[in-house]
Amino acid sequence: MGYWTSPVADLHYFFHSSLSPDLLDKHDILVQEYHKSLTETLTALGYRGLQPTLTELQMQLQKRGPYAVLMCCVLLPLILVDRDKVPDANKIVKNEEVVLLSEGYKDVMKQFLPIFEEKGWL
Repeated sequence: MGYWTSPVADLHYFFHSSLSPDLLDKHDILVQEYHKSLTETLTALGYRGLQPTLTELQMQLQKRGPYAVLMCCVLLPLILVDRDKVPDANKIVKNEEVVLLSEGYKDVMKQFLPIFEEKGWL
């Protein structure tokens, strides 16, 4: 489901659904590398005017931080579900079954929640 939006949506999605927990403290380096690659790619494609500065990108990441919280609360529990306890979607819709949060999800959220609090996203 593609749509035109800020690259920040993709960054928050990636950072909060796919990054291994040991990379959380490398967030700033990853943003800088992403910005460098984005700038080089847009320049090569002739879209120089669409390039955000690194500061603009960082400001957008902060502004759209609640999207990261949403990703962690809605999508991440499904990504980190225990493979032997995958719930039946039909039963969930009918309120016949609940989704139990995996220990892996709880561990990741223990790392994310203080970060979200510090950034003012909660």
